[in-house]
Amino acid sequence: MPATYWVLDPIDGTRGFLKGDDALYVVGLALVVNGRIALGVMGCPNWKEDNFSTNGADNVDISGSGIIMVSHMGCGTWTRRFHGHDDNRIRIQDIWERCFVDSCRVVHEAQFCIPESQTWESLPLSACYSSKTDTGEIKDEQRISLIATCCGSLCKYMMVASGRASVFILRVRSQRLIKVWDHAVGVVCVHEAGGKVTDWSGNPLNLAEDQAERRIIFPSGGIVVSNGNLHRQLLEMISSNSSAV
Repeated sequence: MPATYWVLDPIDGTRGFLKGDDALYVVGLALVVNGRIALGVMGCPNWKEDNFSTNGADNVDISGSGIIMVSHMGCGTWTRRFHGHDDNRIRIQDIWERCFVDSCRVVHEAQFCIPESQTWESLPLSACYSSKTDTGEIKDEQRISLIATCCGSLCKYMMVASGRASVFILRVRSQRLIKVWDHAVGVVCVHEAGGKVTDWSGNPLNLAEDQAERRIIFPSGGIVVSNGNLHRQLLEMISSNSSAV
């Protein structure tokens, strides 16, 4: 039934939040209108450029001490940086910068994120590529770069939307429920930055599947978040190798 409602994740990455210091966590809010995500806002207070083992992104400079990411359907994805004061108050810079996904078109050159609870070997792509975590290593067509990021899913959506990662992939375990609030705001931010989000069968995430409470989604196989250029290749590889893991 058509409806308009908000989806809030007050702390995505609870383990990171509890660690304190510079551990990463995200606050995310999305507005759903008639089953479509109309807008979203994510804030990551501890986001810094050196949080990530990547080669960086040419499209966007988000190297302050925290960012807020905003997206509206048809209007793109934008960020502002946070800055702290001596009195521990936070202010937001006046300059908005538009985010774009990266332009990678070759799977083995892509930067990948996966959930902390899963290993590369548990994913279908491991049948084609092994993984490496040191981006300073020599490029190898048989190995992909795995980025060690943070707790929670939304930060990984931020990584793809800002061009710091090419792909975020997760596998749905039968005993685990996939919560809407772990993905909704990330979906609109990635889409408006030029990327794509589907389940492993290539279907968009259906937020209306849980008609009673709108709390759970049921993606087939898992979720693929990509820069768009790689999406079809990834789905074909997943389909071909799903039985291998």
